Amino acid sequence: MTRHPDSPLARIVRSGNLVDLREHEPSNRETFVRWYGDSEIAELLRHDLSPLSPARARSYFDSIIMPSSARGTCWAIHEHETGRLIGSTAVTDFRGTESCLFRIVIGEKDAWGHGYGTEATSLVLAEAFETLGMQEVQLEVFSYNIRAQRAYARVGFREVGSHTEWVAAHRRELNVLAMACSRGDWEQAMRQRRPEAGPISS
Repeated sequence: MTRHPDSPLARIVRSGNLVDLREHEPSNRETFVRWYGDSEIAELLRHDLSPLSPARARSYFDSIIMPSSARGTCWAIHEHETGRLIGSTAVTDFRGTESCLFRIVIGEKDAWGHGYGTEATSLVLAEAFETLGMQEVQLEVFSYNIRAQRAYARVGFREVGSHTEWVAAHRRELNVLAMACSRGDWEQAMRQRRPEAGPISS
């Protein structure tokens, strides 16, 4: 499904200087399929290190992404200035309001390294703490993904543990870091980042 160039974008949930979080819509599906079929992205995101087939990616989008977006726990990441879809992010694995697990993919590679992921992460934390009432947001990241670790640290995440996983299909051992961010951690990071970070609004 392809968007007509004059059709409106989906509703904004949180708006920043670089990116906006919007509700997902069916027209995002094929872009999502392209991202999850990319081997370089799979190396950063998936614990089996393998890209998804188009059929599996479409099923994932339809059965997980769209319903989660409707519940207010998954969002499309769009460039603020252009409206271009560049990624997807979500909070999952809820333990009441005690904690949840953060996930993000910046699928458009020309958007890597420009601060979009950092701001999107901060916007999701705002939504998790202020709207969903979470006490802590957790995540897992591969030890070799240094860029992601630095982005997470900038918005308040701290390393809290690690473990190893064996990927038999690729005969590789992965070192996985666990990170966590409380509302206080996030608020302190935001105070330290301003005024250069600028406003982030709902």
